[in-house]
Amino acid sequence: MKSFICMFIVLMMLSGCASKQSVELISSSVEIRDDRSGGVSITSGDKKGEIIEPISLSYDFVLKNTGKKVLGGMEKINSQTFEYNDGIKVYIEPNEKLQEVTTEVMGFNMYDEEDRQQAGLGMGITGTPVLEQNQEGKYTLDFVLGALEENPEIRIAPSSEQLNKLKRNSLDALVIIHIADEEIARFDLKNPN
Repeated sequence: MKSFICMFIVLMMLSGCASKQSVELISSSVEIRDDRSGGVSITSGDKKGEIIEPISLSYDFVLKNTGKKVLGGMEKINSQTFEYNDGIKVYIEPNEKLQEVTTEVMGFNMYDEEDRQQAGLGMGITGTPVLEQNQEGKYTLDFVLGALEENPEIRIAPSSEQLNKLKRNSLDALVIIHIADEEIARFDLKNPN
């Protein structure tokens, strides 16, 4: 019986070690950005050819590979999305309060891809698909909120008061890290440590 208990304890300790996250959230920030460096070209109407400068809610993260293995890969490219299926992917999972705020401010849950598509608003993601051992990488998620002026391409952004409310609540979420559709880590943005 003693050997069974000892073996059980050893197995529990090993399973605890195996589930230790090999990625660390070094820093996170969120801001409302006025994208003057890029934009959307108007394709019809009186303003055809002009560039619309969208407003975005932008999350910036720095992740570090703290494990002994390379994280991610660049072997399996998806020809439709031009992303690496085996690469590191970062997602935001809003808590209930943030979902309520985004629905109040935007009229839909902007963290839901289907809702964003129905609203005609996009999202941009930048980051490295691979992190070598002890390497840090920056990841940015830009959720388009609308444009500053009336146009036929993108809806008008919420008021500055509404944008500030959205920003104040934007850390009521988790950042989830995936590799090849498998979750490897999650961090609470309100309490990252």
